[in-house]
Amino acid sequence: MTIEEKIFSHMRFNRKRMEEYGFENKGPGATLSREFMDGDFTADLVVHENGSIRGRVIDNMNEEEYYQLKMPTYTGAFVGSVREEYEKLLRDIAEKCCTEVAFASNQANRIADAVMEKYAVKPDFPWDDKRYSTAGVFRHANNNKWFGLIMNIDRRLLDKAAEEEYVDVLNLKADESKIEMLHKLRGIYPAYHMNHSKWISLVLDDSLTDSYVMDLVDISFRLTSTGGGVLSEALIREVLEVADNIPYGRVVSYGQIAEMIGRPKNARLVGKIMSMADRYGEHPYHRVVNHAGRTVPGWTEQRELLEAEGVEFLENGRVDMKKYRL
Repeated sequence: MTIEEKIFSHMRFNRKRMEEYGFENKGPGATLSREFMDGDFTADLVVHENGSIRGRVIDNMNEEEYYQLKMPTYTGAFVGSVREEYEKLLRDIAEKCCTEVAFASNQANRIADAVMEKYAVKPDFPWDDKRYSTAGVFRHANNNKWFGLIMNIDRRLLDKAAEEEYVDVLNLKADESKIEMLHKLRGIYPAYHMNHSKWISLVLDDSLTDSYVMDLVDISFRLTSTGGGVLSEALIREVLEVADNIPYGRVVSYGQIAEMIGRPKNARLVGKIMSMADRYGEHPYHRVVNHAGRTVPGWTEQRELLEAEGVEFLENGRVDMKKYRL
């Protein structure tokens, strides 16, 4: 992986911001030349139409490319300082010209959006280790079990005959009776770092359609579910419908909503849905608090909205539940 790929793999360029930064549209893509290290070096960058970026560093003293920069075996103090300043420039470009995305490939981000839309589940990134820090896990809200894992790995870890290339892969649990058949499809392999008899790895390079990938996600979701408490579209609609009917100036708790929909043990799921309610349009989710009247930590506007409706708070900063609880 090149220096540029490492910094921009989770970035998407914004053309307007690029122009404001100084990129010019000419040749094979948008280009930028920028001197650094007091003018001793020049970074020449090209951002192609597909969003990929290529760069080279010119030593202005001899007007030749400074190849040592991209050779890991060169670790001297001077090379290190040039590399550090070049990376600093690239990070500045990433901050000012790009929008960060969860995953490196476009398909991985589309699938993550589709999972969010269908199951209201965002990926979490549980590993601090640099090798896996960008690996995103999709979990069930009720049992915390994984039903998907997206990782960026060298394709050769799945296919020994492949060329070196870093790709996003999605690990899913599959129907054991169909795994052998699935392995025959282009883009599907025995699972990387998972039980091969139960899990598969899908390469998210558009070899498989989004629709087919989501069909396999649905199977994995079902196979890893423990039944009650699954965060589904039906449950989301049910919870939001209850929230929509909370009277002006009154509050309910997550547990109350859980009881109202016949799922008394699913207060946590209700809380999760409330945390995402703004994704589903306008709903009075500010009228939902915890059982003790505590508002959402960090959401100061919730208290303001409730007070505007006449809801009073106790000295401990919590809603007076005896007076305003429905």
